[in-house]
Amino acid sequence: MEGKSSAKKKKVRKATSNPPAEEAVAASLLTEALILEILSRLPARSVRRFKCVSTAWRDLIADPDHRKKLPQPLAGFLYSTYHGPDHRMYNFHFAKVPGGAAQPVDPSLSFLPSHQYWYVDQLDTCKGCNGLLLCRAHKFPSTLFGDDDEPLEYHYIVCNPATGRWVGIPALPPVADGHRVIARLAFDPAVSSHFHVLQFEDTEQDKYITGVTIYSSQTGAWNYRESRLPEKISLFAGFTSVFFQGMLHLYGLLYPVNTDFDAVLVAVDMEGQVWKTIPVPSGGLSYGMMGVSQGCLHYAATPLAPGEKKKKGKKKKHGDTTTVWYMKDYDSREWVLKHSVSYDELCSMTGGEYRVAAFHPDCDTIFLDSFGADTLASYDMQHLKFHRIRSLRKNKAAIFLPYVPLFSDSFAGADGQ
Repeated sequence: MEGKSSAKKKKVRKATSNPPAEEAVAASLLTEALILEILSRLPARSVRRFKCVSTAWRDLIADPDHRKKLPQPLAGFLYSTYHGPDHRMYNFHFAKVPGGAAQPVDPSLSFLPSHQYWYVDQLDTCKGCNGLLLCRAHKFPSTLFGDDDEPLEYHYIVCNPATGRWVGIPALPPVADGHRVIARLAFDPAVSSHFHVLQFEDTEQDKYITGVTIYSSQTGAWNYRESRLPEKISLFAGFTSVFFQGMLHLYGLLYPVNTDFDAVLVAVDMEGQVWKTIPVPSGGLSYGMMGVSQGCLHYAATPLAPGEKKKKGKKKKHGDTTTVWYMKDYDSREWVLKHSVSYDELCSMTGGEYRVAAFHPDCDTIFLDSFGADTLASYDMQHLKFHRIRSLRKNKAAIFLPYVPLFSDSFAGADGQ
């Protein structure tokens, strides 16, 4: 009996020894092209993990030629500081985050023909738009030092900081005196190499949206579309945008502004034909931030001056709480609460006041910007861990532009070298 049992065990061992060999044969049939095709469809975080499979896979993923086809992790943030008393001019900086691309980013964009311009603004990376940066290039003023009241001529530039490629966009006629314009970028390299620039215009007196002028790199032309919003909405110039589900999303307030500060997201398609508003969770006077993370639209609300309101004894709908929401089903326009942290709890971890500055594209992490300490930090919502990343330059402006490098050689219409 023992002999038969032993024979059975040997047969079992022999039978179970085949699958690993078969898996090895199957793995060997994967060509580099097929592996790259599979990896190109995965999130950047997953691609980074596959570097640990073997030395061959690590070298395959790290190859400069292959980087052009693979998704890249968040490299860091472009941000600006005020340059002297003239708040029209800035100095630009880059704040790297852990796990970001090893290749440094030149925040000065030295590849642009700076001798042709007085200065260049960095306006938007459009969260969710991999790699491209929208800039506004100002011509030299008629007088040497310029006049604060003198309107400056400018045109837009779209560039790729990772490759130094750029394209100048035909200038639009100047807007009427008193009117304000807000320009944003829309681009999705997974869908097309073409991009759009949208310039929104508001009224002279009431400051609500009247329409948008859209540039398409495919047609090389601007087209104006009147607003189709039933509501009157004033856009926030100091907030970045999100390109998601084929529509550009911006942050605004219902007009006229009341004490409830009814914030909404304004969405418009690339033809200027479809307009819609998405109410955001109400939390009283707060700093709102939107982004795309793990394939879903996200929104965060950081209460403004919670300590002062606490002393005055005023009640707020969400108290002194920073809340993070996500839209599991975009078509439903319904927000689901993902995380909340009280003002006191966050202060005990951070040692100061922070606001949500951005969302990590691949995990449940938010990036925080301190109000007074000029510090960039991260907060892991899943493990409740706070990490101070680095100090930032003083006198920084409000906008943080998340930067994910795009290593493709070119994008549609690029003519810079």
